[in-house]
Amino acid sequence: MTNSRKDMFSRISQLSKNAPLQETSNSTNEFPLKNPDDSVSSPSTNPATPKRRAKAVRRAKNVQIPEDLWDAYDALKEKNVTSLLMTPYILEAFREKLARDGAFEK
Repeated sequence: MTNSRKDMFSRISQLSKNAPLQETSNSTNEFPLKNPDDSVSSPSTNPATPKRRAKAVRRAKNVQIPEDLWDAYDALKEKNVTSLLMTPYILEAFREKLARDGAFEK
């Protein structure tokens, strides 16, 4: 079965190496407008559209955690004091700190 797969992939590889690259479109506008006056309006030219930009959300993907905190966490895990993984442990501590600072009070 592996030989048939290998043969199939080698045939596909040979075909793709010899295949010419062709573009079939000769016109620059494949989808012509119905009327020459019709155009797509951008938000800057359309006065009815509000000029409000969405704020880009940027989040850190990796948090730098000092090694001494990892060691303390590992010690707690070895003693079976916590069953949480590191991420929920950090989130719980963060939530507690926000609550102490009054972030959830309205």
